[in-house]
Order: sequence, then C-alpha cells, then structure tokens
Amino acid sequence: MKKQNGIWQGGSKRTLHSGLYASVLAAVVLAVVVLLNLVVRALPTKYTQYDISTTALFTLSDTTENLLHELNTDVTAYYLAESGQEDANITRLLDRYAGESSHFSWQQRDPVLYPTFAQQYDGASTGSVVLVSGENNTVLSYNDMYEMDLESYYTTGTANYSFQAENAITSGIAKVTRTEAYQLYELTGHGETALTSDFTETLNNAGVTVTELNLVTSGSIPADAGALLINAPGADLTDAEAALLNEYVANGGKLFVTTDFTTATPKLDSVLAACGMNRQPGLLIETDADHYPYGYPQTYLLPTVVSNEITAGVSQSMMVYTPIAQGITTDEDSEFTFTQLLTTGDTAYAMENYATAETAQKADTDPEGSFAVGVAAENAATGARVVWVNCPNLLLSSINQQVSGGNAQLLGSAVNWLNGAQTTAVINAKSMSAASLNVPVSAAVPLGVLFTLVLPIVCLIAGAVICVVRRRR
Repeated sequence: MKKQNGIWQGGSKRTLHSGLYASVLAAVVLAVVVLLNLVVRALPTKYTQYDISTTALFTLSDTTENLLHELNTDVTAYYLAESGQEDANITRLLDRYAGESSHFSWQQRDPVLYPTFAQQYDGASTGSVVLVSGENNTVLSYNDMYEMDLESYYTTGTANYSFQAENAITSGIAKVTRTEAYQLYELTGHGETALTSDFTETLNNAGVTVTELNLVTSGSIPADAGALLINAPGADLTDAEAALLNEYVANGGKLFVTTDFTTATPKLDSVLAACGMNRQPGLLIETDADHYPYGYPQTYLLPTVVSNEITAGVSQSMMVYTPIAQGITTDEDSEFTFTQLLTTGDTAYAMENYATAETAQKADTDPEGSFAVGVAAENAATGARVVWVNCPNLLLSSINQQVSGGNAQLLGSAVNWLNGAQTTAVINAKSMSAASLNVPVSAAVPLGVLFTLVLPIVCLIAGAVICVVRRRR
C-alpha cells in the first residue's frame, strides 16, 4: 500500500470495491423485492388476504368453488360504482371468484366515466353487478346482495342486514352459462301441497321452471317434461293416472315424490313399487338426540344427509328436516339401483302400532336400526330416475325455514340430478352483525384488577430488577 499526496491508494480501491459491491447488492435486493411483489400480486386473493370476518364473508362455499372449477365459458362481471365509493365487501368477493377460475373476471364501470353503460342492461344502476357471458346477461341489484331482515326491523326497530352476494353471483353465473332450461310439472288434483316461493326460487336459480299439471284434465304428460313432482297427495291416483305414470317412468321419465303415510295411496305406491321401493311399516322414532331438535318429539327427524352426487348441492353446514316420517325399503332384485339420501340414526325404530300407542315406548316387535327416509332409484337401461322422500312435510315453507333452507337445497339438488344438470343451490346468507362479547359480572372485576393493577405492577417490578442486575455488572 502506497501513500501518495497524503492518501493511501490501496484503501481507496478497497473502498471503491466495497461501494460497488454494496450498490450491486442493493440493486439485486430491490429487484428481488419487486419480483416478489409481482408474484404475490399475481396470486389468488385467498392466499394473500385472509378472511378474518366472524361470519366468513369472503370465504366461498363448496357449491361456488365446484361451479367455478367446472366453468368452461368466460364470464365477465361489471361492477357499477364510482371510483372511491366501491363496496369493499363486493370487490373482495369478486376477487375471490376471479382467483378460483380463469374463466371469471371482473371490471369496474364508473357511471361518471361510462354514463351509458348501465342503459345496455335492463335494471342496472349504481351498486349493481352485471354478469355477461356471450349474448347472455343478468343484473344483480344492490338489494340482491344485501338483504334486510324485515321481521327484525318491524319487531325491534333495528335494521339487520345479511350479505347474500355469493348466492346472487353464483346463481347468476349458473344462469348466464346455462345452455338449456328444464320444465318441472307439479301434479295437482289430489290435495297436493303447492310449492311456496322459497322452493320455486331455488328451482329457478337452477334453471327449472315449475308448472302445474292435472293429469285428469290433460290426459297426458307433456313431451317437454323434464321431471314430475308429486308432493304429499291427500288422495290416491286414479287408475288412468297410475297407468300414465308407469308408462312415463318405463320410458325413462323422472319423478320426485313425497308421501304421507297416514294417507292410503295404493295406486301411487304401486308406481313406486315398480321402481323397487316400498314403505317400511311404522312411524319412525329417533333415540339419538343428535337426530331430532331439542325440546321436540322424537318423531321430528333431523336425518343424516348422505354425501353423494345427488345431495352435492346441500351445503355441509346445513340440515334437512323431516318431521313425521316413515322408512323406505328397496328390492335388491329390481332393475333399479338405489342410493340412500336421508337416513336416521343407528338406533331409531319403526313403531308399528303408532295409531293406538299411548307412549313412544318401543315394542319388542318394532324393527330397530338405521332407516332410509329418502331414496333415489335409477334404471341405467331406460334412463329413468326417481327420488322418494317418505315425509309429507319436507316441502313445507315453515319446515324449510327452521333449517335455513336446507330442504329447498335438497329439492334443488335432487331435481338437478333428475335432469342431469350441473348442481346449483341456495347458499347461506352471512350476517353483517358481529356477535358482541359479553363478560359476566363475576369475571369483570377480577379482569379489571388484573389488567389495571396487577400487570402494571409486575412490569414495574420486572423493570426494576433488570436495572439493578445491569448496574451490578
């Protein structure tokens, strides 16, 4: 190392090399950070934004994920909102949809910048989401995505809202990508229970149109019938009607049937028997507390929903309610194959003398075990499909509401299976009201003392001890 003009030349070279090394290292680190940021931004939001909301507002259900994974048609969502006034709940949810499928994308349309955009779609306005796939489109209004609990408002004066955007968007995607619609004919003329709006809306979301059909006056089953619904008739079929149904099923027809075991329907039973299904004599009674509601009779069944392709549209978090039901047996020698849909617990029993019994006590002759309340039958040779639930209350609105729409989901899922369609169903609304944490009075005082006195004193003592130890060193 030489000293020239008072400067050590070797030291300046080392300094120069160190400076170049530091500059290169800084550039490399900066490039890595930028690259890492681009990679993270390219990841689906479900991996980069965790849903910590109490009701999982932005976590997609299995139904939605299955629909998006099977999506093979491009769908674009246009969110109509002014810049800076977007609803964060909606934009985050749309991001989740886009992250699940390359066929789904969304764009924002500011009404100020695009004043004529909403005019292209009937009913579109600020706050709406417009779903477009090819020439098909549907408009989801703000009220479709946020629903107010009117009953709570009128009884308490407090407006509680639920977030229904996932249900609206998923149903909308199914609607704009659907290539054909299905016709479900609802049999009348025997005192059947008519479907209410909660069931018809579920079917409508699945692309199923419901129309009444009286076989006595029509004399035939329409050629466009995707399936027939026979819902808890209060009287039996006529010979002519039974003959029409038998012929319909023999030629590959589809049936969804619910029955009331207190009503004698031998002709309808013969149609089901031809499909290899018969009634299990007796009133089903549960002994497992997990299979009937607390405080209700043991005949009010909450059966197990058997997981299969037919029940795929029923959310795993939901239940199906079948109060006052009877079991179904199947014929192993039948040309039909059978799939259980709803089953009781393993220790249920069928009370055969229910008409004269004074208590729910099991008799020695009553059969015991797990019983099928709902069964699906399929004939692979003819294409015939039949779903039978031996409970007259399955499709009652009041029953459906007690399980948050679980019965409607079952109907929608089963009808989709009858028609060989992709499963779509109602998705649970998510409450916007976070549950408050209530601390009991007995715990409030000790907690107050702990956080306001004990912990500060402990911290002071610990600090003093640390200072003394350091000084002694």
